[in-house]
Amino acid sequence: MLGNIKKKVLEDIINIIIDNFKKNEAKINDMNVFPVPDGDTGTNMLMTLKSIKEEVLKAKSPSMKSVMENASMGALMGARGNSGVILSQIIRGFFDILIRSDEFDLDILREALESSRDVAYGSVQNPTEGTMLTTIKDMHLHIEGILENNGKISMADLMDSIIDATEKSVERTTFLLPVLKQANVVDAGAQGILDILIGFKLAFSNTRSINGNLNKKLARGSGIRKNIKVKVVAAEGNPGPDTVKDNAKKEKKFAVTEESGTRNKGLEEVKMKSEIKYTYCTEFVIKGSGINIERLKEKIESYGDSALIVGNENLVKIHVHTNVPQKVMKRAMREGTLHDIDINNMKDQRMEAVGSGSGTGEENEAAPTGRALIVVANGAGIEEIFKSIGVDAIVSGGQSMNPSTHDIVKTINNIYAKEIIVFPNNKNIILTANQAKKLIKKKTVTVIPTRTIPEGISAILNYNPDAGMEENVYNMEQSIKGNKCGEITRAVRDANLYVGKIKKGAYIGLCNGKIRIISDNIIDALLDLIRDMMDGNEEVITFYTGNDAAQEDMRSVKEKLEKIYPRLDIEIHKGGQPLYPFIFSIE
Repeated sequence: MLGNIKKKVLEDIINIIIDNFKKNEAKINDMNVFPVPDGDTGTNMLMTLKSIKEEVLKAKSPSMKSVMENASMGALMGARGNSGVILSQIIRGFFDILIRSDEFDLDILREALESSRDVAYGSVQNPTEGTMLTTIKDMHLHIEGILENNGKISMADLMDSIIDATEKSVERTTFLLPVLKQANVVDAGAQGILDILIGFKLAFSNTRSINGNLNKKLARGSGIRKNIKVKVVAAEGNPGPDTVKDNAKKEKKFAVTEESGTRNKGLEEVKMKSEIKYTYCTEFVIKGSGINIERLKEKIESYGDSALIVGNENLVKIHVHTNVPQKVMKRAMREGTLHDIDINNMKDQRMEAVGSGSGTGEENEAAPTGRALIVVANGAGIEEIFKSIGVDAIVSGGQSMNPSTHDIVKTINNIYAKEIIVFPNNKNIILTANQAKKLIKKKTVTVIPTRTIPEGISAILNYNPDAGMEENVYNMEQSIKGNKCGEITRAVRDANLYVGKIKKGAYIGLCNGKIRIISDNIIDALLDLIRDMMDGNEEVITFYTGNDAAQEDMRSVKEKLEKIYPRLDIEIHKGGQPLYPFIFSIE
């Protein structure tokens, strides 16, 4: 059943699915309840689909099993935002079953959807019903119903019934989440799943070489199962799918100066001082049969560092920094054939990036640091602030441009440190960062769940390089618990929320991610939000002005605040972030 597929047919199918999704991207984005210009659900899911396309089309003559393996890999590494990560887990769980199966029947489909459900729920720390998780669960229940009531159905009728059941599930999300009901919308991620299914049906119907299969009858299975139970490790604290002030002023003085101490090092300085112990960045794909990933991983890791070995028994992606790429590939060839080989001399790359230095060779004598800090940020001023307080690497991203899992994994692997601390600085990137963490085996990666830029800054200011990891994690997480962060942006769509009706283009003020203020005037919005957040004990307010912030607006707000709160210290930094003219923290 699971034979070969021509590359042209495969490309046609993927293009139809993606083109159909593109037509609905804006609609899905507009379903986001909160009208903030964040990394929208439709865009994140589309980017994940495009990553799948890029990966599956790499094979010259792909079998269906290799297509599914590549699709899982593309989804995993290309996932962006919460919706993209959950979509990647749904795809992974589904294909994990099909890859291990001899045929395709209703029993296999039921087990594949059960696997999708379990893997997706297991990827989220606190699963919420009324989301795309509910929809994949409902799809599984629908197939169970078909098996119980009939047990035989044509492929065309099966697709139609799944789409019909999914459509009802999507409509049901409105009534499962109060915020969706108030806004009178369905869940955007669930709608995205529905549009992918519709695209798949269109692809099946419009591709002549395969549409003859629409009349084929599917029944209960009688084929041999190949160890198709999938191990699912739930996220910490996840019950699964079935249970559903004294030093404030001192610490805030982080302007970029020559006196900012040993932690005040820019990214170029880190690159120059980090010894390149392993010269060759080596990447390739292995295609084989019965690959023992754990044994292969153990051997590859012994040849260098920054190793990333992901995949399954038939397809494995390798990335490692090593001095012996020939040994790495020789060992890999024992498992199968090598493809997409890419080897780069990192010493040459560094020399090109930072120049030849002073010629003393001192930059190669420093040993790699034991711990490094990575942040996700966007905006020249914001990035400079993070560099000034000791950040070692920056992943470009934030509101409206969520980085992929691969972006974060690549940055982690390029840092010469045994322990890595990641600060996502956006609630929609936390899940992606945790997925990247799972892919790193030779380094200890800790994700501090910072939801905003001020939370990230506050956490790092509470980081002590001389303290242990456990103590640091506790101190940093405690620091963000009491953090008050305000943001001013413009609504990107109309909305009807608990704060009232919001018109597209209106200024909205958010406190710790929740909309509190609506106004037609940016200064009024900012002042009203500050008043709403103040309780009388605050000492410092720190502003980060964005690209769209007018100097006269900031000056006017400062003058008004000095009159209203004469004892409040006011700090202003040019952040340069897009979409949010003003971000501020109150302590």
